[in-house]
Amino acid sequence: MNTYIADLHIHSRFSRATSKNLTPRNLAAWASVKGVDVLATGDFTHPGWLDMITEQLAPEENGLFRLRDEKGVAAEIPWHSGKIDVSSVRFTLCTEISSIYKKAGKVRKIHNLVFMPGLDAARKFNTRLAQVGNLASDGRPILGLDARDLLEMVLETDPLAYVVPAHIWTPWFSLFGSKSGFDRIEDCFGDLSGEIFALETGLSSDPEMNWLWSALDRFALISNSDAHSGEKLAREANIFSGEMSFAGMRTALRREDGTTHFEGTLEFYPEEGKYHLDGHRKCGVMLEPRESLLHKGICPSCGKPLTIGVLNRVFALADRAAPLRPKHQPGFSSLVPLPEILSEILGAGVGTKKVTGMYGQLIRDFGSELAILRGAAVEDLQRSSKMLAEAVRRMRHGQVHRHSGYDGEFGRISMFTPQELLEFKHGRMLAMAAPAAPDEEAGQRWRKAAGAAVKKEDEAVPSPNEMQQSAILAGPGPVLVQAGPGTGKTQTLMGRVRRLLEEGVDPQRILILTFTRKAARELKDRLQRVCPGRQALPKADTLHALGLEYWASVMGEDPILLSEEASRRLFAAANPDLQGKALKTAWNEQSLARENGVRIPGEQTRRYLDHKARFNLVDYTDLLEFWLEHLELGQYVPAYEHVLVDEVQDLSPLQLSLVTGLGGKTGRGFFAIGDPNQSIYGFRGAARDVEGRLRALWPDLRRVRLVHNYRSAQQILNLAAHLAPERESLVAQKLLSASMVLFEAPSAEQEAGWIAGRIRELLGGTGHWQADLGGGHGLSPGDIALLVRLKTLVPPILRALEAAGIPASAPEQEAFFVDPRVELVLRIAGNVLGLPDAVGEDIPACPEQVVEKGPLAMAVHLARTPPFDDLFWKSRAFMDLVKAFQGVAGWRGLLNLVRLETELCAIRSKAQKVQVMTMHGAKGLEFEAVFLPGLEEGILPFAGMDMLLGKTVEDGVDLDEERRLFYVGLTRAKSMLFLSHSASRRIFGKTFKLGLSSLVRRLPQDMLRKSAIRRHVRRSERQLSLF
Repeated sequence: MNTYIADLHIHSRFSRATSKNLTPRNLAAWASVKGVDVLATGDFTHPGWLDMITEQLAPEENGLFRLRDEKGVAAEIPWHSGKIDVSSVRFTLCTEISSIYKKAGKVRKIHNLVFMPGLDAARKFNTRLAQVGNLASDGRPILGLDARDLLEMVLETDPLAYVVPAHIWTPWFSLFGSKSGFDRIEDCFGDLSGEIFALETGLSSDPEMNWLWSALDRFALISNSDAHSGEKLAREANIFSGEMSFAGMRTALRREDGTTHFEGTLEFYPEEGKYHLDGHRKCGVMLEPRESLLHKGICPSCGKPLTIGVLNRVFALADRAAPLRPKHQPGFSSLVPLPEILSEILGAGVGTKKVTGMYGQLIRDFGSELAILRGAAVEDLQRSSKMLAEAVRRMRHGQVHRHSGYDGEFGRISMFTPQELLEFKHGRMLAMAAPAAPDEEAGQRWRKAAGAAVKKEDEAVPSPNEMQQSAILAGPGPVLVQAGPGTGKTQTLMGRVRRLLEEGVDPQRILILTFTRKAARELKDRLQRVCPGRQALPKADTLHALGLEYWASVMGEDPILLSEEASRRLFAAANPDLQGKALKTAWNEQSLARENGVRIPGEQTRRYLDHKARFNLVDYTDLLEFWLEHLELGQYVPAYEHVLVDEVQDLSPLQLSLVTGLGGKTGRGFFAIGDPNQSIYGFRGAARDVEGRLRALWPDLRRVRLVHNYRSAQQILNLAAHLAPERESLVAQKLLSASMVLFEAPSAEQEAGWIAGRIRELLGGTGHWQADLGGGHGLSPGDIALLVRLKTLVPPILRALEAAGIPASAPEQEAFFVDPRVELVLRIAGNVLGLPDAVGEDIPACPEQVVEKGPLAMAVHLARTPPFDDLFWKSRAFMDLVKAFQGVAGWRGLLNLVRLETELCAIRSKAQKVQVMTMHGAKGLEFEAVFLPGLEEGILPFAGMDMLLGKTVEDGVDLDEERRLFYVGLTRAKSMLFLSHSASRRIFGKTFKLGLSSLVRRLPQDMLRKSAIRRHVRRSERQLSLF
């Protein structure tokens, strides 16, 4: 099928700040050089330009236009000595209208593209539009016409005419611009909003950014150059296939059946756009959205308002935590204009003779700029220039360096580091063809938030190895799969599901149980990928989520569910005689006993139960106890033939009783997978000897062990094997070489400084001057993790990383606005403010004057109005809400902060930073390089907080669980492992001098490369006088 490129937004010589060389003949010549097949005329509303269109272009039956006289067109580009063929170049009638008007109490400045199917329609439209303003004043007329009325005028002119909002995110003149745009398309076009079927994303955004907002899913997202000269054509463009016609392109953008299809776009890297980030050009201030929020939108240099950029504005309106590409949306490719690439490799300006000369030669050799950027084989390009070939290869793989634009200042995309350019200049060979990162990840990690990502096209499902296949086919009796780290546990689980579905098992009879909601979300995403096209999918969720679902089905409504913190506070309120350690001990004993399936009789438990009943509250364990009781009494009959359990080693006896009950008396269809060497939640009540418990229930239990590791180097697996009871090493399937270091520092501060230095080396430097020195391992910050046993070890490490300019993300407590009742308070406030996503909701009533006074006033008014209670108004989440409200001085600022902070947390901050987290939090993750600091006896294995606080230690240390936790930490690493300890460390105001951890001493010391900072003691000597 014929494929063609269309650039549907350009300007003429009659628009302001455009090249005076622009004529239809000049545009046709440049279209040929660039590789564009269909070009917008631009500016047909200007009388002078319409006359030139009529004179130089001839209409065709397909609604497009061609050049009347092709002779001598090569003279339009004097420096080009080759032939210019414009016979295939076509034009479509288009213009851009600037509407400046007041609506809803605010001045609006909106740019819209108008497309007409022929000259008669264009003249008719111009006649009507001339009644509104002076069309001859500018090629892009500025009119005081409501965008909705403009659309109506276009629709009345011709049934095939249509409007596309232009560069929809540009701050000053666009549909959603931060300065004068709208928050919804309906607010702009009103009752005619349904007539808009395409949006132009603009140079500072790309489709993936727009996929953050579900409201845009129904629109075709097009991209155009908005060129003011021939040289700028095709910096963005659209790809169509099929019939080349006006009606065909319109039908394709509307996603209607026809012979033309919209195949996607060619994009600027959005960072190169001149409004990508926030900033103030006059002061040289450029800020990311989070930084702008901290400065409250004010320039920190001059105190004037910042220009809020496209990325910030997208985040503000987005309703997704990560880009989600709708099924009907085509893909896109990001390109860098060829003159810019040549300018970089030649070290000369874009418009210099040096660049122009090489550009002309390349066009003669390969035909057009887009042919070079998109299709030319790297091997062919190498014959012209090895540097160019490598630059194009990197561009195609997204391996570029982004320097973002802001406040009208274009950004810059470069292919090479300064050091690479310097080496090339002096004749040294460049390290070509470095391994490419995945296209959707390389240089774009902000686009992939935790647990969510844009789906890869045609993602191949890896074939299971022999052991995995054995697990997948095992049964029909109960099966236990012991899967070590990196052995493909999830792949095996998905393989089992796929096998069941292929055998015709009803997906509604399959239940998959996970340990966390995040894992459940990931499993659901995988299910959709491995079972494409299936309407019904197996049920996948946590036990607690399913327990809540069952409770609601029996009781007819959701309960008021206590968080773990709220449950502890309620227990404390019910037992005011308990304080301090006695309270903590009583709570822990009761909680662990319940997880073991035992209720502790006594007054303390009775009071807790009475308090829950009085306020109609339940905790998480109540959900499971309720479900299990109904299961054992026969009041609940399992509806599943196959029960698949992930991370089975983390289940408590109560949870294990529930999942085995769901599996039935015979265990037929029961499939559990996990790793006893990664059982690290004993402190939460995780069951010991899961295999023994299952085998006692089902003697015919079949065990399958997975030993092929697809993550780590063999040396790392061999090292970690010395922590496993059986000391059997997993078998690495990747040929990786490992670096394993043990470092000793005199102090925690020096240990942190050493870590920062090593990370800086791994990243190849964090500043330009460091990058120029070369070296490094080419890791991104997200490839590196620091795993600690205690959060109290984090602050000095973060200070060192910050001082070294290394971006890092540390674990934080859950944001206050995640609490469901805080969320309800925010919705009440939003309702009073008339926010569109809160109006009309069935929420508790609160007078406007009370809401305006803030959260504390609402607490007094709502008091015990369900679902609120005394405990909530004293909770940390509510106190944080009060603090945030006071910090931003009002509800509107707080609601904006919450919305932006939610998106920023999920999208931007974590993926591009070194991850600092606890060993417990790292379970299930993997990193190229892992640092394990603080490996001292008493910290790992952890002797308890009492030891660190100088109190009497009563509880023993679970050495086996600490050993397993260290095993988890070691096996997160793919190829680099950095262990470290300090001779002196200050914790909770006390200085400790702890020896090297016994768990580290258990490792073969000859496998570790040792390094240390030794304390140097300078002796003071007194010089004796000779006289």
